[in-house]
Amino acid sequence: MSKAPPLTLSCHHCGVAYQRAQLNQGEWATCVRCDSVLETYALFPASAWLAVLIATVISFTLANTYPVATLVVQGAGQAASFIDAVVITWQSGYPEVAALTFAVGFLLPAFHLGLLIWVFGALAFGRMPLFFETAIHLIDRLKPWCMVPVFLMGVLVSIVKLVSLASLIPGIGLFATIASAMLITALSRLTSSKIRTMAYDLGLPARSAPLAKPPSPALIMHTWALWLAAVILYIPANLLPIMRISSLGSESAHTILGGVIELWHMGSWDIALVVFIASVAVPLFKLIALALLIVMTQQRTGLKLKERTHLYGMVEFIGQWSMLDVFVVILLSALGRFGSLLTIEPGGGAAAFGGVVVLTMVAAMGFDPRLAWRLAGYRMHLAKDVTSDVASEVNGVSHS
Repeated sequence: MSKAPPLTLSCHHCGVAYQRAQLNQGEWATCVRCDSVLETYALFPASAWLAVLIATVISFTLANTYPVATLVVQGAGQAASFIDAVVITWQSGYPEVAALTFAVGFLLPAFHLGLLIWVFGALAFGRMPLFFETAIHLIDRLKPWCMVPVFLMGVLVSIVKLVSLASLIPGIGLFATIASAMLITALSRLTSSKIRTMAYDLGLPARSAPLAKPPSPALIMHTWALWLAAVILYIPANLLPIMRISSLGSESAHTILGGVIELWHMGSWDIALVVFIASVAVPLFKLIALALLIVMTQQRTGLKLKERTHLYGMVEFIGQWSMLDVFVVILLSALGRFGSLLTIEPGGGAAAFGGVVVLTMVAAMGFDPRLAWRLAGYRMHLAKDVTSDVASEVNGVSHS
């Protein structure tokens, strides 16, 4: 079978197109304009990735079938799995929090795994999967919304919070969640570009990705609207209680910052720091960083373009970790169901905070960093196939 024409790789962050360079072990290709990584040397063949995917499906199934932990209060036990936590949150009167949590903790990761198995099940046997382009496009779209690693951190925070209240027995679901989180983190490396190059190297008829249309300046106002909505929700997210705890007739309400202070007073300063970074610092950082990126793009300035591109990459990377407190709340609500002895329920702050997470992630995804380069006077695509005028930018290969 004859190979398809040489692949063209386009930089996701600044839009430059390069003819793909042949990499050796320990090498990776970077964009010479913005330093973004275009491709890394593939150590795993498609068959190895298929084995990883099968292991992930098994651990993910166990994680959602068995209880994460069992809380024991005065001889009575309450076990909870992830699905239990979602159902209880819905029954507590917060269907929007339950639906969001179910989507990012189970539904979208399951769909993401299904697409990867569809693609690598064919590639591992040297065949081109049906609907290849659609599948790898969806894989890229779904990846930021697969939050099993964030849920694992939420489980660990919940354990620290509950240890002082009662006995906690880890369940099979906890260990399966740990395995799932590690495997899904590894699978996050499988981008559409990487999958496309793997198919090409197998001699399959993989074509270069079509060059994306230049981003429209109208994206700026769209991003501003989402940013403003997130700022408005950020206020009640921090003022309203994110959960309520009733124990032996007494009731207390906890805000996000109040939960951080409580963890600190319990002596768990390391967990308190993690929760503060994920639930306070990260959302605030995203809002400030997005505002800075939008304003400087509107000004059409070329100042610090490379640094702004890296800042955008950071906003993309940390976006999902703000869901930490929402996962903590729904898991505590599922485990803390002992009537008058102990009852933990979500608060209005959880719904508002979930809205902030979604809006900031959608705003970051909607903001195209290529627009900053375009408005600053740079051509979006130097060439569909690299020509002599951009020969100095071909084969930007770095060595480890």
